[in-house]
Amino acid sequence: MAFTTTMLSWSTIEYGKRMGPQMKEARAAIRYAADYFLKCATSTPGRLYNPVSDVAAETAAALAAASIVFRKVDPSYSKLLLRTAQKVYQFALQYQGSYSNSLVSAACPFYCSYSGFKDELLWGAAWLFRATNAVYYYKLVKSLGVDDQPDIFSWDNKYAGAHVLLSKRALLNGDKNFDQYRQEADNFMCKVLLNSPPSTTQCTQGGLMFKLPESNLQYVTAITFLLTTYSKYMSATKHTFNCGNVFITTNTC
Repeated sequence: MAFTTTMLSWSTIEYGKRMGPQMKEARAAIRYAADYFLKCATSTPGRLYNPVSDVAAETAAALAAASIVFRKVDPSYSKLLLRTAQKVYQFALQYQGSYSNSLVSAACPFYCSYSGFKDELLWGAAWLFRATNAVYYYKLVKSLGVDDQPDIFSWDNKYAGAHVLLSKRALLNGDKNFDQYRQEADNFMCKVLLNSPPSTTQCTQGGLMFKLPESNLQYVTAITFLLTTYSKYMSATKHTFNCGNVFITTNTC
């Protein structure tokens, strides 16, 4: 639910101007989820249900992203979301671990955290940096590094999403401090584009991207969002890159 809320907020931030009358419905859906997370985070002081890094950091990401959505239309609500996101993220840093480690019989094998929890810490820090532009979150982002080389993006593995989110700072703001995330975003695109030499992507007989056999469409939709959004950033800055001997432009993505 938290990942869905983060992604709905991100899509609204990026494409809200194209949504027309559906923007109101999108905000309503985001508020419904955000209100739930606020209750989870504030109903019992000092406790978040479930208190571990991946759940808490993703909740922080959802609240931070939602705060951007409501920044202009409901400033007081936006500030509440952001304050809560910051507290929840501190909770994630304090209680490091994966929720499935404490709920093995209930979570696994369908909802095990196979990617661990550091991707959520990076994802949460990236969204809080986007929402605040605070040096504290910049330092956290840098400290968490770019160790993973993903070829997937999902509710479990957030690295690629964090890299694309942070790459905007390098591409649109020209901030060289974030160039490593632009490079990681380039690398991810090389792994998912079909005609790229490093690609790990397969297709069904009908031509649909195929990543994993269980609920494949979740990976298709999440990765397609990153492809579309990164193409948007590329178009705004005329960015191009190479995947081996293949030249990548916005038309490729």
